[in-house]
Amino acid sequence: MVYNEYAYLWPPRPEQKIPQGMLKFYENRGFLAQVKKNGTCTVIFAKGKEVIFKTRHNDDHKLWSPTPEHIRFFQTPSNNWNVYVAELIHSKVSGGPKNQLYIFDKIVDEGIHLVGTSFEDRQLLLKSQWEPIADEGDSTRIHDYISVANNFAGDFAKLFMTLKPEDEGLVLKNPKAVLKACMKQDANNAWQVKCRIPHKNYSFLFIFSINSIISLLGGLSWVGSSTFGMI
Repeated sequence: MVYNEYAYLWPPRPEQKIPQGMLKFYENRGFLAQVKKNGTCTVIFAKGKEVIFKTRHNDDHKLWSPTPEHIRFFQTPSNNWNVYVAELIHSKVSGGPKNQLYIFDKIVDEGIHLVGTSFEDRQLLLKSQWEPIADEGDSTRIHDYISVANNFAGDFAKLFMTLKPEDEGLVLKNPKAVLKACMKQDANNAWQVKCRIPHKNYSFLFIFSINSIISLLGGLSWVGSSTFGMI
């Protein structure tokens, strides 16, 4: 499908959540895992000197502006559009990385909307596009500010246990699933799921703790009155 003028495209991303106990289920079915970063999903549209960064809601970023290095990296001599999907890691994790783009998919290549291509084929395309600087485990560094997600075919449970503070969990994707036209927000939800790091429900723990204290104080009052009654 030809993509020869700018129009927003919705990024492929999962909606279905799964518990950690189901990681093996998807591993056995041949899914690939990518680390899910705790950031802001970002769609990058690039043609020649023009580079556009949008959120997954088709908005401009409110808490971040691309640096000149980000813009220069995606500029090319080509007069055709290329569209990448990434996670911006910048403001969500206190003390975490800043200005980092973590690319995990490509949906337009040299003016062709990659409809009908498999996830694994698009990953090969991404990996072949840039010279790697360093393998960083969950990603391959291609610039000081930019990396490309690595894919894992096994040991999902072990991978889950090694997640870093700036990670949100894992996304599991069917490598054989093909891209549908990215014209709707949910067009490519069906072939991927996410498994998030569990977080404590602090509001529940707070209420539970308050109730426990009240119960304890009530018990102490009862004990105290009984003791004084015996005196």
